[in-house]
Amino acid sequence: MTDLLAVTLGERKHFRSAKSESWKAIEDWIGRPLPGDYKELVDGYGDAVIAGHLFIPHPEGSEPLLDFIREQRDVFLQWCEGLELDERVRAAATEVIPWAYHDWNGDVCLLLPDGSERWSVAVVFRQHRRILLFEGGVVDFLDSVLNGGRYPIGWPKDRPRWEQIEGSPVI
Repeated sequence: MTDLLAVTLGERKHFRSAKSESWKAIEDWIGRPLPGDYKELVDGYGDAVIAGHLFIPHPEGSEPLLDFIREQRDVFLQWCEGLELDERVRAAATEVIPWAYHDWNGDVCLLLPDGSERWSVAVVFRQHRRILLFEGGVVDFLDSVLNGGRYPIGWPKDRPRWEQIEGSPVI
């Protein structure tokens, strides 16, 4: 994944990974290990904004990842009450892992635990009350968007690929 990440976002931006205790606290709370491609993305490029609006939290960032996951999972569960969901999303609804927030329109990106090495991505379009499923991991999703030009509906296309959050404690 490192090569695809470098092609998609440039050289690794952070030279120190999150502490193993930080990842352990997150994985203990969710009850399973996170996919390696996702952890590599967060360690190398987290606590930043991708494509101008897609916030990627970091375990030790300005908004700690575990807090983000807890809050956004609750928001997702409230949002989907009464909706007819795709079978895969419905089956994983209480276990989804929010991994990014799009501040242009409030969309949330989720990882769907499925036992594979790279979990599928779901984009929750809050304004459109629908969900886009992407088969493939988080790095494949970002490659599809940034290199393939397959931006989800309503996402601006003319923004910088990667920007550090101002005042980020992650260096």
